[in-house]
Amino acid sequence: MRRMALLVLLCATLVGCAAIADLATLQSHIQDAGYKNVSLHHRSHNGTDFLEITASGSDPDKVAEIVWDTYPEHLDHVSITLNGTQKDYSEADLRSAFGERQVTEKPDDDTDVMKSVITWLIVGAVVVLLLVAGVIILIVMLVRRSDRRKARQPHHPGRPPAGPPPSA
Repeated sequence: MRRMALLVLLCATLVGCAAIADLATLQSHIQDAGYKNVSLHHRSHNGTDFLEITASGSDPDKVAEIVWDTYPEHLDHVSITLNGTQKDYSEADLRSAFGERQVTEKPDDDTDVMKSVITWLIVGAVVVLLLVAGVIILIVMLVRRSDRRKARQPHHPGRPPAGPPPSA
């Protein structure tokens, strides 16, 4: 069970490292376009991917285009705040404004990770159930073997039989 938890943690860490690298690359692209004080936050909530960007600059549509064309992670909603003014974009808004993405979009890994975690949990539960069933079968076999040995022991006339003392 600990190995399975360690494997799930390792997979989540590797997925997280890739996402951090993608965010760092996107931040560089936005800064290269002349925007300052850029901060990014990608989060998922109930299967919806949000990207929040805060920066100093003048054109939120230019930032949205950079995101759409260079950030490979799946996006459902982008929120861009420039100089305190916020503008929100849905995936449909981005697609209609900028066309098809210029970058190959990575699959929406939230569902893939959840599917693999659920699969491993099911496999783990089946293994645990099989182990419990095996232990129960082993206990039953040992108890039966012990009962047979007691039944085969010869009764000596001078000795009381093995087992509980006779009731008075």
